[in-house]
Amino acid sequence: MQAIVLAAGRGVRLKPLTDRIPKCMVAVKGKPLLEHVLTNIISAGISEANLVVGYRKEIIEDHFGPEFNGVKLNYFVQQEPKGTAHAVSLLDGYVSGKFFVTNADVLVSVKDCKRMIRVDEGEDFNGLVLARKDPEPWKYGVIKAAGNRIERIIEKPDPDKEKSNLINAGVYRFDADFMGAVMRTRQSQRGEYEIVDSIRNYIAEGKKVNYVLCEEKSLDISDIADLRKANGMNDALFPQ
Repeated sequence: MQAIVLAAGRGVRLKPLTDRIPKCMVAVKGKPLLEHVLTNIISAGISEANLVVGYRKEIIEDHFGPEFNGVKLNYFVQQEPKGTAHAVSLLDGYVSGKFFVTNADVLVSVKDCKRMIRVDEGEDFNGLVLARKDPEPWKYGVIKAAGNRIERIIEKPDPDKEKSNLINAGVYRFDADFMGAVMRTRQSQRGEYEIVDSIRNYIAEGKKVNYVLCEEKSLDISDIADLRKANGMNDALFPQ
Protein backbone atom coordinates (compact mmCIF):
# COMPACT_ATOMS: atom_id res chain seq x y z
CA MET A 1 0.00 0.00 0.00
CA GLN A 2 1.19 3.51 -0.80
CA ALA A 3 1.43 6.12 1.94
CA ILE A 4 1.17 9.89 1.86
CA VAL A 5 3.21 11.47 4.65
CA LEU A 6 2.41 15.11 5.38
CA ALA A 7 5.81 16.60 6.21
CA ALA A 8 5.56 20.22 5.07
CA GLY A 9 4.93 21.75 8.50
CA ARG A 10 7.10 24.54 9.83
CA GLY A 11 6.52 23.86 13.54
CA VAL A 12 6.02 27.35 14.94
CA ARG A 13 5.32 26.02 18.45
CA LEU A 14 8.64 24.19 18.43
CA LYS A 15 10.71 27.33 17.97
CA PRO A 16 13.63 27.94 18.29
CA LEU A 17 14.31 24.31 17.30
CA THR A 18 12.54 24.84 14.00
CA ASP A 19 14.18 28.14 13.07
CA ARG A 20 16.52 26.23 10.74
CA ILE A 21 14.92 22.82 10.28
CA PRO A 22 11.40 21.62 9.41
CA LYS A 23 9.22 20.29 12.21
CA CYS A 24 9.50 16.67 11.10
CA MET A 25 13.30 16.78 11.45
CA VAL A 26 13.30 17.72 15.15
CA ALA A 27 15.20 15.05 17.10
CA VAL A 28 13.34 12.48 19.17
CA LYS A 29 15.59 9.99 20.93
CA GLY A 30 18.50 11.06 18.76
CA LYS A 31 16.72 10.62 15.40
CA PRO A 32 14.48 12.91 13.32
CA LEU A 33 10.80 12.56 14.16
CA LEU A 34 10.09 11.64 10.53
CA GLU A 35 12.54 8.75 10.75
CA HIS A 36 10.49 7.17 13.54
CA VAL A 37 7.28 7.68 11.53
CA LEU A 38 8.75 6.08 8.40
CA THR A 39 10.26 3.19 10.37
CA ASN A 40 6.89 2.34 11.91
CA ILE A 41 4.73 2.60 8.78
CA ILE A 42 7.24 0.61 6.70
CA SER A 43 7.39 -2.07 9.40
CA ALA A 44 3.59 -2.17 9.24
CA GLY A 45 3.60 -2.93 5.50
CA ILE A 46 3.83 0.32 3.52
CA SER A 47 5.51 -0.38 0.16
CA GLU A 48 6.03 3.20 -1.07
CA ALA A 49 6.10 6.49 0.83
CA ASN A 50 5.22 9.82 -0.75
CA LEU A 51 6.45 12.74 1.31
CA VAL A 52 4.75 16.11 0.95
CA VAL A 53 7.46 18.60 1.89
CA GLY A 54 7.69 22.38 2.05
CA TYR A 55 9.67 24.46 4.54
CA ARG A 56 13.39 23.62 4.32
CA LYS A 57 12.55 20.62 2.15
CA GLU A 58 16.18 20.17 1.11
CA ILE A 59 17.05 19.06 4.65
CA ILE A 60 14.55 16.21 4.43
CA GLU A 61 15.61 15.21 0.92
CA ASP A 62 19.32 15.30 1.77
CA HIS A 63 18.81 13.20 4.90
CA PHE A 64 16.60 10.46 3.45
CA GLY A 65 17.40 10.42 -0.27
CA PRO A 66 15.45 8.22 -2.72
CA GLU A 67 14.70 5.34 -0.33
CA PHE A 68 14.54 4.42 3.32
CA ASN A 69 14.76 0.90 4.77
CA GLY A 70 14.44 -0.50 1.25
CA VAL A 71 11.26 1.45 0.44
CA LYS A 72 11.05 4.02 -2.34
CA LEU A 73 10.53 7.63 -1.26
CA ASN A 74 8.98 10.25 -3.54
CA TYR A 75 8.88 13.96 -2.80
CA PHE A 76 6.02 16.33 -3.63
CA VAL A 77 6.48 20.02 -2.85
CA GLN A 78 3.74 22.09 -1.23
CA GLN A 79 4.90 25.56 -2.19
CA GLU A 80 2.56 27.32 0.24
CA PRO A 81 1.04 26.03 3.51
CA LYS A 82 -2.53 25.63 2.25
CA GLY A 83 -3.64 22.80 4.51
CA THR A 84 -3.74 19.02 4.75
CA ALA A 85 -6.26 18.41 1.94
CA HIS A 86 -4.21 20.60 -0.38
CA ALA A 87 -1.13 18.55 0.52
CA VAL A 88 -2.93 15.28 -0.26
CA SER A 89 -4.27 16.74 -3.53
CA LEU A 90 -0.70 16.96 -4.84
CA LEU A 91 -0.84 13.16 -5.21
CA ASP A 92 -3.95 13.21 -7.42
CA GLY A 93 -3.28 10.91 -10.35
CA TYR A 94 -0.29 9.30 -8.65
CA VAL A 95 -1.65 7.12 -5.86
CA SER A 96 -3.68 4.11 -6.94
CA GLY A 97 -5.88 1.75 -4.98
CA LYS A 98 -6.33 2.10 -1.24
CA PHE A 99 -3.87 4.50 0.34
CA PHE A 100 -2.61 5.43 3.80
CA VAL A 101 -2.19 9.00 5.08
CA THR A 102 -0.31 10.16 8.15
CA ASN A 103 0.91 13.41 9.57
CA ALA A 104 4.69 13.42 10.02
CA ASP A 105 4.37 14.81 13.55
CA VAL A 106 2.25 11.93 14.88
CA LEU A 107 3.87 8.92 16.51
CA VAL A 108 1.80 5.74 16.22
CA SER A 109 2.90 2.19 17.01
CA VAL A 110 3.61 -0.43 14.37
CA LYS A 111 0.73 -2.49 15.78
CA ASP A 112 -1.81 0.30 15.26
CA CYS A 113 -0.44 1.09 11.80
CA LYS A 114 -0.85 -2.58 10.87
CA ARG A 115 -4.46 -2.50 12.03
CA MET A 116 -5.07 0.43 9.69
CA ILE A 117 -3.23 -1.06 6.70
CA ARG A 118 -4.10 -4.74 6.98
CA VAL A 119 -7.69 -4.51 8.14
CA ASP A 120 -9.99 -7.25 6.78
CA GLU A 121 -10.88 -6.44 3.16
CA GLY A 122 -14.38 -7.74 3.83
CA GLU A 123 -15.19 -4.87 6.17
CA ASP A 124 -17.99 -2.61 5.00
CA PHE A 125 -16.38 0.83 4.82
CA ASN A 126 -14.56 3.16 2.42
CA GLY A 127 -12.37 5.04 4.86
CA LEU A 128 -10.77 4.46 8.22
CA VAL A 129 -9.64 6.99 10.83
CA LEU A 130 -7.35 6.17 13.74
CA ALA A 131 -8.84 7.59 16.95
CA ARG A 132 -7.62 8.00 20.49
CA LYS A 133 -9.10 9.27 23.74
CA ASP A 134 -7.80 12.54 25.13
CA PRO A 135 -8.61 14.46 28.33
CA GLU A 136 -8.56 17.76 26.40
CA PRO A 137 -10.40 16.84 23.18
CA TRP A 138 -11.37 20.45 22.36
CA LYS A 139 -7.77 21.01 21.23
CA TYR A 140 -8.24 18.55 18.37
CA GLY A 141 -10.83 17.15 15.97
CA VAL A 142 -13.56 15.45 17.99
CA ILE A 143 -15.19 12.36 16.46
CA LYS A 144 -18.95 11.90 16.69
CA ALA A 145 -19.92 8.35 15.84
CA ALA A 146 -22.70 5.78 15.91
CA GLY A 147 -20.97 2.58 16.93
CA ASN A 148 -17.70 2.71 15.03
CA ARG A 149 -19.22 4.54 12.04
CA ILE A 150 -18.17 8.22 11.95
CA GLU A 151 -20.98 10.70 11.49
CA ARG A 152 -18.83 13.84 11.65
CA ILE A 153 -15.56 15.28 12.91
CA ILE A 154 -15.71 18.65 14.67
CA GLU A 155 -12.49 20.68 14.67
CA LYS A 156 -11.59 22.25 18.04
CA PRO A 157 -15.18 22.32 19.34
CA ASP A 158 -16.65 24.29 22.20
CA PRO A 159 -15.90 22.08 25.24
CA ASP A 160 -19.28 22.97 26.77
CA LYS A 161 -21.17 21.68 23.71
CA GLU A 162 -19.24 18.60 22.62
CA LYS A 163 -18.64 16.08 25.40
CA SER A 164 -16.95 13.34 23.38
CA ASN A 165 -13.33 12.63 24.33
CA LEU A 166 -12.68 10.66 21.14
CA ILE A 167 -10.32 12.52 18.82
CA ASN A 168 -8.87 12.17 15.35
CA ALA A 169 -5.26 10.96 15.71
CA GLY A 170 -4.20 12.18 12.26
CA VAL A 171 -3.75 8.77 10.61
CA TYR A 172 -6.08 7.52 7.86
CA ARG A 173 -6.72 4.90 5.19
CA PHE A 174 -9.01 5.48 2.23
CA ASP A 175 -10.32 3.87 -0.92
CA ALA A 176 -8.94 5.35 -4.14
CA ASP A 177 -12.07 7.44 -4.80
CA PHE A 178 -11.43 9.53 -1.68
CA MET A 179 -9.14 11.66 -3.84
CA GLY A 180 -12.27 12.98 -5.59
CA ALA A 181 -13.58 14.27 -2.24
CA VAL A 182 -10.18 15.89 -1.64
CA MET A 183 -10.25 17.67 -4.98
CA ARG A 184 -13.75 19.00 -4.21
CA THR A 185 -12.72 20.41 -0.82
CA ARG A 186 -13.30 24.12 -0.41
CA GLN A 187 -11.24 26.60 1.54
CA SER A 188 -12.11 26.66 5.24
CA GLN A 189 -12.70 29.69 7.44
CA ARG A 190 -9.04 29.39 8.46
CA GLY A 191 -8.06 29.89 4.83
CA GLU A 192 -6.89 26.29 4.36
CA TYR A 193 -8.03 23.16 2.56
CA GLU A 194 -8.45 20.62 5.34
CA ILE A 195 -8.65 16.83 5.19
CA VAL A 196 -11.40 16.86 7.82
CA ASP A 197 -13.55 18.76 5.32
CA SER A 198 -12.66 16.19 2.67
CA ILE A 199 -13.90 13.46 5.02
CA ARG A 200 -17.14 15.41 5.50
CA ASN A 201 -17.52 15.55 1.71
CA TYR A 202 -16.89 11.82 1.46
CA ILE A 203 -19.49 10.99 4.11
CA ALA A 204 -22.01 13.38 2.48
CA GLU A 205 -21.55 11.45 -0.76
CA GLY A 206 -22.75 8.31 1.01
CA LYS A 207 -19.34 6.80 1.70
CA LYS A 208 -18.80 4.89 4.93
CA VAL A 209 -15.98 6.03 7.21
CA ASN A 210 -15.19 4.06 10.36
CA TYR A 211 -12.75 4.59 13.18
CA VAL A 212 -10.46 2.21 15.05
CA LEU A 213 -9.25 3.07 18.53
CA CYS A 214 -5.53 3.08 19.27
CA GLU A 215 -4.51 -0.01 21.22
CA GLU A 216 -1.05 1.39 21.93
CA LYS A 217 -0.05 4.95 22.80
CA SER A 218 -0.22 7.70 20.19
CA LEU A 219 1.51 11.05 20.53
CA ASP A 220 1.03 14.26 18.57
CA ILE A 221 4.24 16.34 18.73
CA SER A 222 2.86 19.88 18.82
CA ASP A 223 5.16 21.77 21.18
CA ILE A 224 8.22 21.53 23.41
CA ALA A 225 6.27 19.79 26.18
CA ASP A 226 5.22 17.03 23.75
CA LEU A 227 8.81 16.70 22.59
CA ARG A 228 10.04 16.25 26.17
CA LYS A 229 7.33 13.65 26.74
CA ALA A 230 8.36 11.71 23.62
CA ASN A 231 12.01 11.73 24.61
CA GLY A 232 11.08 10.34 28.01
CA MET A 233 9.00 7.46 26.64
CA ASN A 234 10.23 3.92 26.19
CA ASP A 235 7.43 1.85 24.68
CA ALA A 236 5.82 0.57 21.50
CA LEU A 237 6.22 3.89 19.67
CA PHE A 238 9.97 3.21 19.49
CA PRO A 239 10.48 -0.48 18.67
CA GLN A 240 14.00 -1.79 18.95
